[in-house]
Amino acid sequence: MKKIMMMLVALILVVSLSACGGKEKLYVLNWGEYMDSDLIAAFEDEFNVEVVYEELGSNEEMEIKVKSGQTPYDIVIPSDYMIDKLRQQDLLHEIDHSKLSALNDVSFLDDVLGLYEDKPYAEYMIPYFWGTIGIMYNTNTVSAEDLTGWDVLFESGDELNVGMYDSSRDAVAAALLYLGYDVNTADEAKLNEAKQALIDGAFAQYGEDGLKGKVIEENLDLALVYSGDYFDELYVAEEEEREINFGFFVPETTNVWIDAFVIPTTSENTDMAYEFINFFLTEENAEQNSDWVGYASVLTEVYATLTDPDGDYGYDYENYNPMPEGSARVMYEFVSDERYDLLSQILNAAKAAE
Repeated sequence: MKKIMMMLVALILVVSLSACGGKEKLYVLNWGEYMDSDLIAAFEDEFNVEVVYEELGSNEEMEIKVKSGQTPYDIVIPSDYMIDKLRQQDLLHEIDHSKLSALNDVSFLDDVLGLYEDKPYAEYMIPYFWGTIGIMYNTNTVSAEDLTGWDVLFESGDELNVGMYDSSRDAVAAALLYLGYDVNTADEAKLNEAKQALIDGAFAQYGEDGLKGKVIEENLDLALVYSGDYFDELYVAEEEEREINFGFFVPETTNVWIDAFVIPTTSENTDMAYEFINFFLTEENAEQNSDWVGYASVLTEVYATLTDPDGDYGYDYENYNPMPEGSARVMYEFVSDERYDLLSQILNAAKAAE
């Protein structure tokens, strides 16, 4: 009898502890420093849910995580070409727009819609932020007048210290843009030309997020970076009231990217995933999140508020708009695994030649 009573007490304790820690969970996979943690906490409070939030540094890492199936991710925020790849692997749910009530009050920018709405993966994504790749330069060593196109990145290595982004996709794309070719070409001759352009570029350094700091420190004169890299440094410099000794040049034709919410087939809490997307599409929350992240909003109403020169935010910076009038913008596509492997071989060959 005593043993039975002890078992009952233990069972009651287990049930009690489960009730205390039994909040439903929402698993979110995102890039680093890419969502306001205060808003995540507000979502948890409003919906009585625990957000299990994980950060990674590349689309390829996200793919590996989703494919492994070890974590039941409900929300992932990859880039456009990776969304297409995940779709082709049957790893994403189509978006049920009837569950996105927030879209009754906000709308996506026409320029954003025009980039992806005719793509086969359009029904699997809800845009989050967008931007470009470009050239960050030190204003003490490089004149803005010398920045006329991609040639400055590939033809200045003998005179200037130039940094190249250590990503096969971005490095080869920049070389193809320099040569006037499609960033998604699978033409072997054109890709070989791109490899030679990377070799001839005589880059002082290959790197990733650290390139922006090297430009500011004058260890590099210019480098290929993402628009977000530049704006991250600009906002910090303004906040600290430091002298701004760097600028950002975006050639007329460049890559434009869209990061977006997707719902993987791993999701076990799909209804809550839609609530999460709705929460971040709500105008007030999207405004706060855009100000925290600092990248260009995809929402018409939020973008207008942030860039209003007479408003409270002051995001009317040059190059803040990823697609200004008269520019040409191209998106990466997932062509094939074979092409991706070839891009890696090209970059490795270029780096080995340094």
